Amino acid sequence: MNFVSRGLQRTQPLTKPAGTDRREGLLLLLAGGFVFVGGLSLHLAYDPFTLHHLAFVLLAFTLSFVTAHLVLRRLRGRDPLLLPAAALLSGWGMLMVGRVAPNFLSRQATWLMIATLAMLAVTEMGRDLRWLWRYRYTWLAAGLVLLAATLILGVNPSGSGPRLWLGLGGAYFQPSEPLKLLMVVYLASYLAERRRLLVSEGWQVGPFHLPPLAYVGPLVAMFGLTALLLGAQQDLGAAMLFFLTFLSMLYLATGQWGYVAAGLILFGGAGVVGYVGSTRLALRVNAWLSPWSGAADWAFQVVQSLLAFGAGGILGEGLGLGWPTFIPAVHTDFTFAAIGESFGLVGLVAVIALYGVILLRGFRAAARARRPFERLLAAGLTAGMIIQAWVIMAGNVKLAPIAGVTLPFLSYGGSSLVCTFIALGLLLRVASNGEEGRTPAGAPRQPIFRTAVVIGLALVILAVGCGYWTVVRADWLASREDNPRRVVYERHIVRGRVLDREGRTLAGVTVGASGRITRTYPVPEAAPVVGYASLRYGTGGIEAAFDELLRGEAGRSSWQVGWSELLHRPPKGGDVQLTLDADLQRLAQEALGEDAGAAVVLDAERGDVLAMASTPTFDAGQLEARWAELREDPDAPLVNRATQGLYQPGSALQTVVVAEALEQGLVDDLTDKVGQDAAEAVAVDGAQVGCAVDPGEAATLADAYAAACPAPVGALGRRLREDELVAAVERWRLTTPPSLTIPTEAADWSRAVISSTREEAMGQGTLVVSPLQMALAAATVANQGTMPAPRLTLRVQTEDGSWQETITAGEGHAVIPPADAQALLAAWLRWDGVSGQALAGHWGVAVAGEGAPHAWFLGVTPSGGEKRYAVAVLLEHAEVPERAMEVGCALLEAAR
Repeated sequence: MNFVSRGLQRTQPLTKPAGTDRREGLLLLLAGGFVFVGGLSLHLAYDPFTLHHLAFVLLAFTLSFVTAHLVLRRLRGRDPLLLPAAALLSGWGMLMVGRVAPNFLSRQATWLMIATLAMLAVTEMGRDLRWLWRYRYTWLAAGLVLLAATLILGVNPSGSGPRLWLGLGGAYFQPSEPLKLLMVVYLASYLAERRRLLVSEGWQVGPFHLPPLAYVGPLVAMFGLTALLLGAQQDLGAAMLFFLTFLSMLYLATGQWGYVAAGLILFGGAGVVGYVGSTRLALRVNAWLSPWSGAADWAFQVVQSLLAFGAGGILGEGLGLGWPTFIPAVHTDFTFAAIGESFGLVGLVAVIALYGVILLRGFRAAARARRPFERLLAAGLTAGMIIQAWVIMAGNVKLAPIAGVTLPFLSYGGSSLVCTFIALGLLLRVASNGEEGRTPAGAPRQPIFRTAVVIGLALVILAVGCGYWTVVRADWLASREDNPRRVVYERHIVRGRVLDREGRTLAGVTVGASGRITRTYPVPEAAPVVGYASLRYGTGGIEAAFDELLRGEAGRSSWQVGWSELLHRPPKGGDVQLTLDADLQRLAQEALGEDAGAAVVLDAERGDVLAMASTPTFDAGQLEARWAELREDPDAPLVNRATQGLYQPGSALQTVVVAEALEQGLVDDLTDKVGQDAAEAVAVDGAQVGCAVDPGEAATLADAYAAACPAPVGALGRRLREDELVAAVERWRLTTPPSLTIPTEAADWSRAVISSTREEAMGQGTLVVSPLQMALAAATVANQGTMPAPRLTLRVQTEDGSWQETITAGEGHAVIPPADAQALLAAWLRWDGVSGQALAGHWGVAVAGEGAPHAWFLGVTPSGGEKRYAVAVLLEHAEVPERAMEVGCALLEAAR
């Protein structure tokens, strides 16, 4: 009677039970509110999470924790923060399971109710916990037998991978989970009895104290057997957890850092051996040290986890939004990463803080425990729980290798949830048995305090690591090409249209019934200019030049970006209107036919590009299916030959040379006689180059120039100094890439590469030009000697829907005097290649190495017209050079 009275008297707390009940009840109510609001928002944002799921979550949460609160009211002196912290984590865990794996939600909710009953049963099974420490060997042996059974009877619910579970009637049980509890019980019981002997007896070797083998032997043997079984299963996570928990309890019992240091050295050595001998372990370590090199293979999970953290940022995508399911096994191994994407850094810190609460309250219970066994049990259970949480969270955030263990309270898993709640029940029982307000006499304070500090610092480092990926590296992660969220984001962008000068659509979008947005190209002939926009292969042409505007991201302020991200509202792109004429563009592309080459039609006065064709070309609508073929095609269909193709100018350069001869006074005018040898062919690289047409017997320079005869122009080249020739080429801007919206090219040509002014003057030297440059040269002749600034864009649509005119990169550039331009144009007008048409042009060939020569045609409409147009046509290795003239004349006629 006296013993019972003394026991009851000693267990009376100093605080009033009503205060504890009230605090616990209020905190549970707040946790329930979080679960309710979270579940409701998840239902609204995520269709697979139905009202049935929501009801199941709320029912399981309410039944579990209302029952627990009512039953635990009889447990006087319990900690009022432990149950609410566990409730919030568990409710949060159910919401995350409902988000990433709704088909598992009913099981998780059922396991939560079972786990709560197990916790309550433990709290009622004796106040002094003698039933645990008396039978430590029996409990541990039972756990080892179950673990060993997985070597023979083990299964994996997923059908592949390590067989770490025992199955019975569709239910699965992981023996390593109860073994963690039983190991802590065994260690707490054994160390409580042998603690003083381990510290006081043995041998002193330098600074190290070696305990007697008789005392430490059973401890090491039982732990070694456990480690061997885990090693046979190659369960890295459980092995790490067991070992770190073992070291923490050894330090808690002895207070000697030497044991910890020696243990870590041994663990490191075992890790090296495991890395060499286990492929599975090696892959996990490699994925930790260098995940980016194996992002698509063995480090896929780690990389996708980090991408989820980056996507979450500070505030997260929102529950039910984002794409945490891109991470394999997210509901078990990567729940922390899913929380990072859904709730951001704020949610991650909140989770870490909740584990910090359990850490502090658990060690507080240990410090106030009366008996050594209860003290070590509470400290060991708390350390094991938080170490397990840290190991898996650190693996998610690349602070440690992926462990493959569950996150306590949060991850899906019945075995883990039941055992975690049993540990929580033991903590509540130890806390209720403790002495309120003071540490019992003889209780070692320093090891408990130091262990709590070390684990707490580890949680702080974890929070800093989360901030690194969610804030510091967020932009880098978001821009990675292997980030699948980029594809999802792009698919929701309503890309702006690309229009021709009349408002006809060259590139548009269609929105399917499922909301899928597809880029369309109703004028495939415009591909050389419009380019392509592909989620997989990027952008090209106008699509690349105005990518930000077409995506709706140009000109947005930071607050607009933040507001759109908060509402998960993808931007809507603005339109771009080009100078192209869709009909003329079709004609130009069709006129080139199967011949490789390019054609450019310009408004000679304004510089507007009315058509720009290049063959061979591609269909942007078929780009995804034919990308590999297009990339490997030696004819380079993805290259715009009009702006990026560089060719010998041949007779097309005669305009520049003749104009320079007039400028330098080498000839009085184009009526100078050139003699009967004007029509003679000239040998170039083993080929004979002659006139395009017969200049006549008494040919003038105008006749020879109009007939594209090389000999008279070559003679002028001999008379030109190199400096004069270089100055002329530069004045006509043949060595400067034209300023245009899409990429352009120009030759790297100077006096240093000139071998012969005669060959260079004939256009058969080292100088190469693009069809766009020659079209501008033709426009200069038609525009009284002034080269217009080329323009491809008329106007763009701003964010408010209004239109803004584009400004050309420069104004017109005076190249030659108007009189000289009129003289050149008059020579072109004398050409009568197409009888009956009021057109002017100049055509010829360029030897261009092996094969048939290139064919050039430069043409303009007469200056007396209302509009003046210029054209340049280039056909590579043309079998029929006259085809270039035919194409050019047809385009000029259509432009008129």
